[in-house]
Amino acid sequence: MSGTATFLLELHCEEIPARFLGPLTEELAAAFTAWAGGQGLSTSSLEAFYSPRKLAWRAQDLPMAQPDQTDTQVGPPQRMCVDADGKPTIQGLKFAEKWGVDFSAVRFEQPAGKKEPCAVVTITKQGRPTKELLAEALPGLVAGLHVPKAMRWGNSEFEFVRPIRNILCLFGGEVVPITVDGVAATATTWGHRLHHRQHPEPVKVASPDAYEATLEAAGVVVSVEARRARMAEQLDRLAAEAGGRVVADAELLDTLAEIVEFPKVVRGEFPADFLELPKEVLVTSLREHQKSFCIEGSDGALLPFFLTAANRTDDPAGFVKAGNEWVLKARLYDARFFFAEDRKHPLSDRLEKLKALTFQRELGSYHDKTGRVVALTKALATRLSTDDEHVDRALEAARMAKCDLRTLMVGEFPELQGVMGGEYLKHEGAHEEVWKAVKEHYRPVGAEDAIPGTPMGCLLSLCDKLDTVAGCFAVGLIPSGSKDPLALRRAGQGLVRILWEQGWPFTPSDLIAAALKVVGPKATKPEAETREALLAFFKDRVAYQLELAGYAGSVRRSALAAGWEDLADLKARCEALSAFAEDARFASLAQSAKRIGNILKDEIAAGDFDRGLLAQAEEKVLAEHLGRLEGTADQKALLAALADLAGPLEAFFNAVMVKCDDPALRAARLSLLHRLRQAFLRIADFSIWQ
Repeated sequence: MSGTATFLLELHCEEIPARFLGPLTEELAAAFTAWAGGQGLSTSSLEAFYSPRKLAWRAQDLPMAQPDQTDTQVGPPQRMCVDADGKPTIQGLKFAEKWGVDFSAVRFEQPAGKKEPCAVVTITKQGRPTKELLAEALPGLVAGLHVPKAMRWGNSEFEFVRPIRNILCLFGGEVVPITVDGVAATATTWGHRLHHRQHPEPVKVASPDAYEATLEAAGVVVSVEARRARMAEQLDRLAAEAGGRVVADAELLDTLAEIVEFPKVVRGEFPADFLELPKEVLVTSLREHQKSFCIEGSDGALLPFFLTAANRTDDPAGFVKAGNEWVLKARLYDARFFFAEDRKHPLSDRLEKLKALTFQRELGSYHDKTGRVVALTKALATRLSTDDEHVDRALEAARMAKCDLRTLMVGEFPELQGVMGGEYLKHEGAHEEVWKAVKEHYRPVGAEDAIPGTPMGCLLSLCDKLDTVAGCFAVGLIPSGSKDPLALRRAGQGLVRILWEQGWPFTPSDLIAAALKVVGPKATKPEAETREALLAFFKDRVAYQLELAGYAGSVRRSALAAGWEDLADLKARCEALSAFAEDARFASLAQSAKRIGNILKDEIAAGDFDRGLLAQAEEKVLAEHLGRLEGTADQKALLAALADLAGPLEAFFNAVMVKCDDPALRAARLSLLHRLRQAFLRIADFSIWQ
């Protein structure tokens, strides 16, 4: 049986939670690929589709049958299988009978590892039809899917994410006869519920390749990528028609693409007086309550429109639009009420109320945390500025940073922490530096997020994150493996990014010392142990920052090995190394650096030496280069000088015996190499350059 065909499997279920759709389709795709490979079957592509009620997979160009399989079996030695006259013995006949062949098919040859010729037979096993293999394997593959919250229905023992109501399973134009949880496969499926109000019969799918077009005619776009792309186009078009642009939210777009079967975007309106609310409040309220996008004008100000998804092909009577407007208006009234109630009292009135809000059991309340952040801010701000008023404003921002946790608005929308504190301070007439610092002090909240836009915001964010990380380490809450329930790695990465981008003169050791000082009696772990763990933690975060910055592996490894705590210096060295990374001379320099390290490994070399002791021209040239290296401060100029050193170093090692018999000359040569290595380490450890 030759040729190929397309395979299609669809599980039509009751509504599946969006968070399960992607993982389930990926898991079965991986399991199917592994199974097909084990059966000797290959496919040119395997596509996965999902929508709220469907999980589907389509494999193109799957062979109609397995390839024939040949297997070579080795039997007893030739002398035991035939007698002196060349006739088969009973043992030889039994060997042929065991493998179902005539004795004439047995041949004698000496296999690898055998000392003499043996009986050998090659068995050809005809490949089975793929349809039969699919029928046997698919129920097990479906049952083997890992569902975090598996359920059973009725008297069934089958566990799955939701009840399976229909199975479409085709190989070419034929149905693959499988049954899962009592549901037998057919060549039909079900479209959108609204479609079946007029067409009550199931939808016939003629072939796997007709799957998408057939279902779209029945009101379902089965590809999440297609739904996302269509929605993005509609969002942009409808926003432009309203005279603005969509407030981008990739996560919300992904969510909408997963929870609708047909991507239809609807534009609605809300009363313009709600625009008095802060932009972040409107955006968050629309996103969280109505899964809706805001529209902003060219100046960034919001327009009184919203965009949301309707899970149908049209909205002829305008019920979807009107319903969303009605619900959204009620939500915005709530938000306006919270905003008005919160502003009846100064934000500072909530500082004492933070005592009733626990930050962490051993570390105390958010009031305790605020005190530590204020102390850290004072310690660091006085190193960055000599302006007492500026320092006082930084301390005020630190005192107010967590007060909005006791507001109604943050109680309703926890993601507005910091943002609302900044807005309330702004309305109270606080200094711009203060309210902006409070508003942005949680940033960056992820790898893609920007750091705070103001220096004071960066300082407050750094102190807040530093207290969180150092405090948790001091009480033994340290991330391990993939476990990091308090998101300390994210906080540490944000801290490192601020140092990296601001270029401030703080080393991790400086910050750790300051943080552990303010943690004080709250700590339950020995200070030395905590300091060591924090240094290792921050070194990992710095290494990851180099990776995020896009530096090559050889640049990252060699630069880190030469020192990592001065981030401004590390950044300059990485930039300089990247500019020279493709220079062929560095390969030779790396070999010389390794050789220097091996020579000095068991030696004690002094820093000073008498250059007059150097006898050979090659070592004198090297000493001259050393003088130029040690007198060069600029990183790029130093690297250029190091690159020029590749030739003289190679000549030195070819001509000079470093460990010679003359003790004074030997010491001078070792000292020369020692100082060369120190010059190398000002930039990188070239011995690990690869």
